[in-house]
Amino acid sequence: MEVKEKKSSHASYKLAILLLVTALAGITLWYIRESNKWSEVNQQISDERDSISLNLNNMLFEYSELQTSNSTIMLELETEKEKIQTLLQKLRSTEKIHYAEIRKYEKETNTLRSIMRGYIYQIDSLNTLSQRLLAENEEVKQSLQSSQEENVKLSQEKENLSSQIEKGSMLKVRNVEAAGLNSRDKDTYSASRIKKLRACFTINENMIAKAGERYAYIRLIAPDSQLLANEAGDTFEVQEEQLEYSARREVDYQNQDLETCVFYDLKNVKLLKGAYTVEVYIDGNLSGSGQLLLK
Repeated sequence: MEVKEKKSSHASYKLAILLLVTALAGITLWYIRESNKWSEVNQQISDERDSISLNLNNMLFEYSELQTSNSTIMLELETEKEKIQTLLQKLRSTEKIHYAEIRKYEKETNTLRSIMRGYIYQIDSLNTLSQRLLAENEEVKQSLQSSQEENVKLSQEKENLSSQIEKGSMLKVRNVEAAGLNSRDKDTYSASRIKKLRACFTINENMIAKAGERYAYIRLIAPDSQLLANEAGDTFEVQEEQLEYSARREVDYQNQDLETCVFYDLKNVKLLKGAYTVEVYIDGNLSGSGQLLLK
């Protein structure tokens, strides 16, 4: 009996040891897999950090290549370079970094890249304008050395150039579309159902025009050539002439495409069937026109 008990006890010990060895092997395998996984993650994070650092260093180099005589822009460029250097310093000084921080750095890098593109566009525009003005200035100097007849010719050319610049700064509109609105503010082209008229258009981008608030005027001309005038009979100036308008709207133009609509309340006005001309005026100039056909 004692021999049997010893053999049974010995077998139990072997089984326990086998189970422990199996468990240890499983734990070891799990640890190796987890270790490899975290190693891959850490390597990926390290690669992304290196990529961000490279992008930031490239931006610093590109900023150093930007040159302009505009002192304001140069100060702004230095400010942006300091932001990049600060971000680089943070990135390098952080020993352990997580995915969330990597995403944050990527977002800040993309923002800085977008800002730099804006400065590149500004500087290119200024350089192009500067080169054109320098070329024109040289042409003027050469012309001044010529005879009196050439001086008269130069004066005429300068007047033409000023006229072209003035025309170039005039705001233009596109996609002039007009529609009638019924009592429920729904589009309708039936003359008898219209309670108000709507004229929508896009003011074109113009980098040399003066930015700021101004009025956009519309003149609605009926098929019988009569103007649908505003109730007060107010006017605006067009080439030193006072013209009545149908409606107006104040807009804040910032040298970019601007979509807007102007509304005209009919009140007691009875509309005729036929084609209406829609004229849009900005800064005292006819900026565009369109047509509205009513049934």
